[in-house]
Amino acid sequence: MKSPFEESIALRTRASALRQQEALLPATGPARIPDAVQVGRQIAELGTLIRELGDEFSARAAEQPAPGHAIRAAMAYAEAVSNLSEASGALGEVAQQLGFLGKTAEARQLPWAREARKDAVWVIESAVETARDELRHGAQTLDQAARHLSPPSDDLRRHAALSRSTTAAPPAPAHPTGPAPAPAAPAAHSARGLR
Repeated sequence: MKSPFEESIALRTRASALRQQEALLPATGPARIPDAVQVGRQIAELGTLIRELGDEFSARAAEQPAPGHAIRAAMAYAEAVSNLSEASGALGEVAQQLGFLGKTAEARQLPWAREARKDAVWVIESAVETARDELRHGAQTLDQAARHLSPPSDDLRRHAALSRSTTAAPPAPAHPTGPAPAPAAPAAHSARGLR
């Protein structure tokens, strides 16, 4: 079982993966049609992330009784899986429209094809923006859960400082654990011992 601090780090790592996928989404516009191979690869990568986040959810759901921080993390993973699924579905729509554009390429000068192709480009732009929104929302969900589980910033700084130092001494206790020892009394010398 992970500690709240470890859960926070894991959630942030997964949020970063979603932001990376958002950054990889194709640029769109009338003269910018996404590359079908790139879209297919990104759908596959989103599928891998869905599986990984599903595994994260399952691992926490298996803990019985689950501590509160594990439940919060599980809920965040479940919501992010939903966002990833929506993003993947949106890219699936992009792939379908790209197929239609390929199929009608030779007829592009015909009036019906010109209009249909224009509509297909609009659908592609809309679907890419849907995927972008879903990935952003999923990353935000994971980040929010991580912030909730993070220890106070002083603890984070202390943990980071200790992890950077291989010879770090343990931190001094905030409160003494007992009374301070009394100073040693000077040795008493008998007058007889000096003679």
